[in-house]
Amino acid sequence: MKHVFLSLFLGLACLHQGQSVLAATELSDGELVSVVNQVTMGEGGAAKVSDKVVEKVPVITGGGSFAEVKFKDSSVLRAAPDTKFAFASKDRAITLGAGSLLMNIPAGNGGILIEADGIQGEVTGTTLMASRDKEGNFGFVILETAGTAKVTSNTGQTANLMAGQIALVRKSDGSIRVFELNLDAAVQFSPLFTAFARPMPGLEKVMAVADAQAGEVQNEIKSLLSYSEAGLAPEDPDKSPLGLLFGKSAEEMVVAKNPFLGELATAAGKEDKSDASGQNATVLGADSGTKGGSISDARQPEGEEIASKSNPPTDTGGLGETDTAAGGGDVADTDTAAGGSGGGSDTQAPTPPSSGPNAGGGGGSVPPVNPRVDDTDGEATPFNSNII
Repeated sequence: MKHVFLSLFLGLACLHQGQSVLAATELSDGELVSVVNQVTMGEGGAAKVSDKVVEKVPVITGGGSFAEVKFKDSSVLRAAPDTKFAFASKDRAITLGAGSLLMNIPAGNGGILIEADGIQGEVTGTTLMASRDKEGNFGFVILETAGTAKVTSNTGQTANLMAGQIALVRKSDGSIRVFELNLDAAVQFSPLFTAFARPMPGLEKVMAVADAQAGEVQNEIKSLLSYSEAGLAPEDPDKSPLGLLFGKSAEEMVVAKNPFLGELATAAGKEDKSDASGQNATVLGADSGTKGGSISDARQPEGEEIASKSNPPTDTGGLGETDTAAGGGDVADTDTAAGGSGGGSDTQAPTPPSSGPNAGGGGGSVPPVNPRVDDTDGEATPFNSNII
């Protein structure tokens, strides 16, 4: 009888193991579903929509160019300008040679590994962002997930990440710094979100995390933090991979007031605030040529006052009734579901500008105008996503 129970136990264990193995679907059959400007694969010529993406063959985007790949397991990967990446099917691994990417991996498909010259970020079933600058410094963001993620540096140091957190890894010494990222700002101003006609899969879950952040800001549990308030110095290399994620220069990130959240309840968002470099801090998404361009958050009193004076009239209750943690000079011109009056999840569906090499807000001279799907009637209402 003992042998019968032992055989049954081993059989169930093998069955469970087999199911676990089968659950890790291969990352195969990639296909380009969006191509903007100059995108190539390997040594070949210009890539186009519907081209197959073959494992270990790099996809390369030029300046002002974007690519979106959909895999057989329904994972979606977007690449920003000046990005190079390739994938390995069985290992479910993405090798990031340069630039930045955004990826959604449906739950149940198994883990994903982002590898950048000895630095690794790994997670299961989530939406993530990753970046690698020219010196090999690495950024890894977990936008939404019920579990944890892990980052391992080139020197073997490790750190766990929760939803809404970013790890910045310095290539020179392998050190890792973990911060809470302003997800409203990431969604509104990163070209990885704004330069594509379709909403990113997993966006509703990302905005749920952003909603939680917004509540903490509104309740004064946390404050929006500038680069220096988060404890980073202008000479630190972390500004570069951070800027790649937002589609901004390293210098812009150093003076930006609102990329992070933290416990520091200081004057993040005050008009007279300056950073450690002595420069007046600016705001991601703010029109620096207008008065009030240093307001960092529409949820703070100064931002609300400016928003009330500058809100454009609408027939849906007003964009001014919807808050944003990202903030900006024209605060009312940028709209997300975080803290919104409707309470529904965000279904932002931006479209790229009709012309220009930097379509999508990657630093071009004309700020993109993006439609936002109204949560009540499904119609698109334009709003201006100004950039620095």
